Amino acid sequence: MYSDYLSLIVEVSVTVYVFLLGLPILVNQIFLPEDLRRMSKKNYAANLISQVLALTILLLAIILLAYPRTLFWLIPFDGGQVPLREMLITILFFAMLSLTLVFLYIHLVRSQGYRAKVVHIIKKKLIESYQRTGKLDAAYLDDMEYLGIYSKGGAETRIVIQALEELQKELKIDSTPGPNNDALIKLTEILCNSVANSTESGSRSNMIEVLSIYKEILMDLKLLSTRENPLIQGNETRKIKDCTYKIALASLKKDYSDMMPRVLSVLSLIPGSSDKLFDIGLLALDKKQFQVATNVLSEMMDRDNLDDVIMNNYFGMIAHFFFSGEASRYCAQRSLESNKVNMTEEALKEAREYHYNLCNFLTVDLIEQLREKLFRKK
Repeated sequence: MYSDYLSLIVEVSVTVYVFLLGLPILVNQIFLPEDLRRMSKKNYAANLISQVLALTILLLAIILLAYPRTLFWLIPFDGGQVPLREMLITILFFAMLSLTLVFLYIHLVRSQGYRAKVVHIIKKKLIESYQRTGKLDAAYLDDMEYLGIYSKGGAETRIVIQALEELQKELKIDSTPGPNNDALIKLTEILCNSVANSTESGSRSNMIEVLSIYKEILMDLKLLSTRENPLIQGNETRKIKDCTYKIALASLKKDYSDMMPRVLSVLSLIPGSSDKLFDIGLLALDKKQFQVATNVLSEMMDRDNLDDVIMNNYFGMIAHFFFSGEASRYCAQRSLESNKVNMTEEALKEAREYHYNLCNFLTVDLIEQLREKLFRKK
């Protein structure tokens, strides 16, 4: 009787142990989203070493107690101690079963946040690789970008953005003349793709969060810039400019017009951003978002002066305003008057040549029409 009971306990214990070993595969098949399965071959399975070790010790104890003759020199039970042995084995079995249920809860019930868990693992691996080698592991970065693009706008994307922000704070900006901050450039691009190139509908709050990170990076670059090494004019800033422009286009397409003040506040920190302001203004005019276009026009004149392009983009935008209706024409005239801009024929010719070289042919035609209208001979 005792022998049958002990054999049954051992068989069930072995079955429970084998089940735990196959638990990660079960979780992956049931709960792991399809898009996460298409990532790289990096192993993001949870670490089961400590759990398997605890159950292994319990299983060995059960087996050795059930069959003491295998190690009789360690466990000197005799036939009169069978009831005590049965009690100890039963206690160990229920301890093993309880631990298995706890691990089952951890892996199955809590695994529905598997995406967040994977993001956390990737962030940790990236920080470790950066601290060890000074570089970010490219494979982990690709997986983080994949997660950002294929996450749903809102909470899922926010998890990726927050992980990237924490990672960005770990990076040290290289102020050595010459080299680029490649890791920072890559992180900037991943942040942009997570909100501008996502396959899911974007979230306004996610875009705002990314723009805030960009602004913080620009402030750091500006603070570390020197005359010998103007970091604020480097490739890192150019990447932020391009990414901010992409976010602006995405927000305009989704009619997030209230995003424009934040976009303009980022672009105002970037030297050479007049061309992106011009493109945003044209898109706003095309979509009849005149408040956005007016804000761009207001910002553009100051930016043209700083960028040393002699207000060519400003005059180009004025030409578009001039032929977009009576109200927009009046707005353009007020802008010229309030800013005390003397729009000469030579300035318009120069602006026309500038936009011709950029293949902005529609703008070239409008500037020429404006020049003929204002300076045609009687």
